[in-house]
Order: sequence, then C-alpha cells, then structure tokens
Amino acid sequence: MFENHYGESTAYITLSGVTPFANSTPIETIFLGKKFTKELRKNKITCNSFMNVCYEKQQAFVTGTVLKWKLRGDITDVYLIEEKKLFVKGKNFWVYCVGIIEC
Repeated sequence: MFENHYGESTAYITLSGVTPFANSTPIETIFLGKKFTKELRKNKITCNSFMNVCYEKQQAFVTGTVLKWKLRGDITDVYLIEEKKLFVKGKNFWVYCVGIIEC
C-alpha cells in the first residue's frame, strides 16, 4: 500500500518531543493487521486510524505505551503498536506504528 506523507510539514512534527525523519498521514485501521487490532482491543485502545513514524536512529519509545504526537500546536495521544527496523537502500530506519487514540 502506498502511504502519503506529511512532506515538508514533517519538520513541525514530534513524537514524545523527537522530530521524525518521515511521518505517514493517517491510515484507516481496516488496513492494520489482525495481530495489531487484537492488541488495541486487548488494551482497550479506541482508534480508527494509525500512522507510521520513521526515524534514522532507534528511539527509546516503549511498545504498548501512550505517547504525545504533535504537529505545530495540535497534540494527539497515540498508542505505540509496534517498532520495526528496516534496511532501505543501504540505510537503517526505525519505524514506529502508532494508533491515533480517539477522544
């Protein structure tokens, strides 16, 4: 699936105070795997969408915790579903899949 990204706005995004290398725009949870939707239900997390937040270095985020995602002045609680290390074109990236918690 092709993901749209925030592009130039990424410089104004932080996840727990750390600016990512890239950030996908929200994706509906119908595209989230069953393993992860079960994880959300098990932890009583209500979300209709998720995002992938990408860094060039591993972060000290803990899977299963609630983090603050911020774009300029807008702050949203997100649930860290999974961390994955990817190797793309000779370079390592760490991707954090976060569910956007509904208020």
